[in-house]
Amino acid sequence: MYRIGRDACKTQIITLFFCFFASFVLLADENKPGGFLDLEPRIEVFQGDWDKADRPDSSAKGWTPLSETSFRADDRREFVWLRAEISKTELTTKPWLLLHPYIQKVTAFVDGKATTAEPVHFWSNPDDRPLPHHFIAIPLNTVDLNPSAQNHTIHIRVEPLFHINTFFYLLNDLELVKELTFHTALAFALLAMIAIMAIYNLLLYFSVRDSVYLIYVAASLSALAYACLLTNIAVYFVDASGLNPKQGFLAGLVTFIIHVLLFQRLLDTGNKYPRIHKLASVIAATGFIWLILSPLLTYDVLVLGWMVLGYPVYFGALFIAFQLAKSGYHPARYFIVGWVPYLVAVILTGVEYASLIEPTNWVSYFVPVALAWEMALFSLALASRIKILRDERDTLQAQQIEVSEKAREALERSNRIKDDFLNAVSHELRTPLHTIQGQLDMLREAPLNREQNDAFRLIEYANLRMTRQVGGILDFVDAQDENLLSSPQVFEPQSLFDLLEYEFREAARAKPVSLAFGMEDSVPGKVFMDGLMLEKVLYQLIDNAVKFTSAGGEVLVRGSRLTDDSVLRILVSDTGPGIPDAQREKVFQAFRQGEAGLTRRYGGVGLGLPLASSLANALGGQMRVLETSDHGTTLEVTVPYGDVHQSEHHDPDQLSLGDVIQVPRVLVVEDDAGNRMILRKQLEKIGVISEGVQNGLEAVQAAMNEPWDMIIMDCQMPVMDGIEATREIRLKAAANLDTPIIAVTANASESYRTQCLEAGMDDYCTKPLRMEKLQRLVTHYAEHRVVTRVREQRGLKDSLIDS
Repeated sequence: MYRIGRDACKTQIITLFFCFFASFVLLADENKPGGFLDLEPRIEVFQGDWDKADRPDSSAKGWTPLSETSFRADDRREFVWLRAEISKTELTTKPWLLLHPYIQKVTAFVDGKATTAEPVHFWSNPDDRPLPHHFIAIPLNTVDLNPSAQNHTIHIRVEPLFHINTFFYLLNDLELVKELTFHTALAFALLAMIAIMAIYNLLLYFSVRDSVYLIYVAASLSALAYACLLTNIAVYFVDASGLNPKQGFLAGLVTFIIHVLLFQRLLDTGNKYPRIHKLASVIAATGFIWLILSPLLTYDVLVLGWMVLGYPVYFGALFIAFQLAKSGYHPARYFIVGWVPYLVAVILTGVEYASLIEPTNWVSYFVPVALAWEMALFSLALASRIKILRDERDTLQAQQIEVSEKAREALERSNRIKDDFLNAVSHELRTPLHTIQGQLDMLREAPLNREQNDAFRLIEYANLRMTRQVGGILDFVDAQDENLLSSPQVFEPQSLFDLLEYEFREAARAKPVSLAFGMEDSVPGKVFMDGLMLEKVLYQLIDNAVKFTSAGGEVLVRGSRLTDDSVLRILVSDTGPGIPDAQREKVFQAFRQGEAGLTRRYGGVGLGLPLASSLANALGGQMRVLETSDHGTTLEVTVPYGDVHQSEHHDPDQLSLGDVIQVPRVLVVEDDAGNRMILRKQLEKIGVISEGVQNGLEAVQAAMNEPWDMIIMDCQMPVMDGIEATREIRLKAAANLDTPIIAVTANASESYRTQCLEAGMDDYCTKPLRMEKLQRLVTHYAEHRVVTRVREQRGLKDSLIDS
């Protein structure tokens, strides 16, 4: 965009000066013989005591040769009279008198006869002029003259409103047309260039959305209005005949005020020169006040105030621009090139105004030409400034991207370290817990005295609580990383309630607290959802309820089905202290409890409800505080489930195998020798034949050698891990392509669970694995496969007999 803007500005500048040059070559006619007739050497001005609208008598004393072409506004005379003698030939061949475009209320007389009905003013309506043009051209051949007279006297009456410096040219029709055409083309070319720059930068604003473009457009429009007045083009667009000269000054003052604001942005004074920036703002505000007071001030006071305000700003801005240009600030260079010609134009206009140089009709173009040039260069400065800002923005963005990339890499590295650490901690904690749980299961049916039995129950409860706490922390980490993924399977809600009742039985007795579970008949016997995740939700809620309920209180867990909807609704009620209204949101925030000091009174770290809420959301449900008071709290969990159709499904325990009895064969894949031994002893106690291998590679080989009814697969093992081993078995072990593979691992994260299921495993269990859970796995998978295999064998045998 910067390059386009820069090239467009260069094109406009070239076009502007090409227009000037072409107009000068085609229309200027300074060297042609018989050109303009300058009357200034013949002009006499009446200096006597005369202040009337009628011309002084030719014989009156006071007519003196014109020593200067300047007329001042403070002249006490209302009328200034001038005269000149011309020949009959001159009047015939050059019948037009051309005066300065700023001449005020002028009337021409030839031999005492007025050539126009009304005085011609520099802001007169073109239709009211002898020639409808913004220049002052007065015809001299509109009156009847004595045909025999060889010389004629021209009188010119001027009513000066302010200081004016003029010329007096006689010219013919062709010269007049050329002169006026040239000045018309020149004036409109200047205005067109300023207007084009304003429109172009307005379009840039809609693209870039930087307010500096609006300031530029405002400065361009004010410069356009000011140039219209200076070149007198305004008379073509508005009826300016009634305007006061002060109003032309006001246009210039508005231009000055907006330019101050533009200087501040182009030169970036707010950042580079804060004090000067504030001073410029004060000057702009003073100029605005001066503008408001202008109706009460005289023209000379207004001009003086403008000069006092303007010239320090004009030259101060130039000085600042030179300093910035030295430091390599490119917009300042464009500013200097654009601003110096404007200062020169202002100075030349003042010098011509003060009659220090000869009057010229070019004076009305000094400032407009400089304004057009200035706005073009300021547009380049603006484009350069925008390029600098964009380069700075791009550099900053690149730095931010680099910092963000480094932060992302550090975060990923930190996450990997965290995941590795948690997986390692989980593995190292759950592996010994699995050993402890296995030994507890082996001791469960051993003959123990009362003291030993109490110790056994305490150890079992502590082991169970430790297992739950470790799993809860890992689940919470997954919840924070949004890695909680539901893996729905068929399970029995009532069995879940039975398991939870067993787990909390000892804790409820120890307090003591009344703990009751109830399931309505509307709840299906089997549903399709992630039962393991729902178990974790209810464990946290019941644990909280038991923890916060005082001795003698009650905890009630009720399950029901929402009417006409496949949604399981579970209410967990307690008679604890309740949750104050101000604390309702806090209890769902991690590491927060309802009131300060609850951690010391009840224990825990404040993860229960936040974790339960995250798990409920992962199930597609929600959890909320249904009601709470000083007498207790009721939490509601609603989770959707899928219906299970069991038209042809039979429980393996109820299947009759006839006379053929086959014992399930289970392959145990576990690298820890102690855990491998415990698993095999547990399976032996269940009545299952088992073999053990210590890594995934051996598991693949065993699966390729013979069929198995179930494979218990550890995941983190040397040589080959359980996930890779499962993939290999599903691809290469023909006898075990559909054999149930159960992950039994110390890694409890949901993301890892998903990896196991995607690799081809049928179920996922975390260590420690209780005997009851192992029994259900054998019944559901191994024995069911035995029944299926026996049926297939019988069907094959019957088909052979029939054949």
